[in-house]
Amino acid sequence: MRLQLVGILTVLLLLPQLIFSQQASSKSAFTLKPGQAVYLVAAKSNGNPDLSSERKIKEEFEKQKVFKIASSLQSADFVFIMLVEYEYNQSMVGGIGIGSEDIKSILALGVPPSAYSRYKANLDGLREESFWQLSENNNAWRTGGLPKKIVKKFHEMVPPK
Repeated sequence: MRLQLVGILTVLLLLPQLIFSQQASSKSAFTLKPGQAVYLVAAKSNGNPDLSSERKIKEEFEKQKVFKIASSLQSADFVFIMLVEYEYNQSMVGGIGIGSEDIKSILALGVPPSAYSRYKANLDGLREESFWQLSENNNAWRTGGLPKKIVKKFHEMVPPK
């Protein structure tokens, strides 16, 4: 009886370590290589799609010519996600209000497609499963070049062919 109890306790104590090591190995199993297919996703911080930023990151990925753009999640080797926080600025000119929506900050993540499918609406889960992440705040001038700048930084960490 005591031997059975010791065996059960041993299994219960080792189980979390086994689960953690399996999760860590699946995350570290991903290797980023030139020529892989990337699925691009850009969303505003409120969860709505951000087609403007998605177009900018697509243009920059095409310009870099390191990865192929995947047309679907199923055909992708990894997912590049960009979450964009905007700031609305309004000024008065001659009694007329003029407003603009400027990028305030961006969180970018690189994740395997399976992690994106599993954690699409869960930012903490995506962060946990990411093999790369970068958070950038825009400068005081709020220029629109931040999405392309982040894609360039992503490409800096890609190993050469």
